[in-house]
Amino acid sequence: MGKTIVLFRSEYGYTKTYAEMIAKELGCDIREASELSVGSLMEYDTVIFGGGLYASGINGIDFIKQNFAALQKKNLVVWATGLCPGRPSELQQVWKHNFTDDMLKKIHTFYLRGGFDYQKLSRAHKIMMNALKLKIKMTRNRSEDEEGLLKAYEVPENHCDRRNIAELTAYVRSLQENLFTAFQEPCQ
Repeated sequence: MGKTIVLFRSEYGYTKTYAEMIAKELGCDIREASELSVGSLMEYDTVIFGGGLYASGINGIDFIKQNFAALQKKNLVVWATGLCPGRPSELQQVWKHNFTDDMLKKIHTFYLRGGFDYQKLSRAHKIMMNALKLKIKMTRNRSEDEEGLLKAYEVPENHCDRRNIAELTAYVRSLQENLFTAFQEPCQ
């Protein structure tokens, strides 16, 4: 069976939590993306990358984008971790923001709901989130998501749950099974 690695870039721990869950579930290697070079990934058949979602950008995704030519023959799986529920229309915008159409033909994407703890944010992120909070408070007809975010400023949220990785891990297992089957077919 092919080798798989989980790479991640985590600012506040939600993406790292998911990376650890995925690696444990799949029984594969796990590394912080900044610790590796693209050359060290050549022994892997499947590369799974996860990063936090910040203003539609996936944290650390430049590693995949800048090395796409070297990685495109591998099974590429990318997940983003964020606080929002992850509605399909919103996620389509996220994927389009982060990848070209050609990349999206090769990369299988997932969204894993993470969390938010205002008290743990960096100074820069607090400034950005305060601006967002002010904007939301000035909105007359707030959406359910906006109301939920306002509540999260006061009470931290953590949606990391093993059940959230089920679709991603099932997909990767199907890749591994297909690879295993291909090796078992007799030569003609």
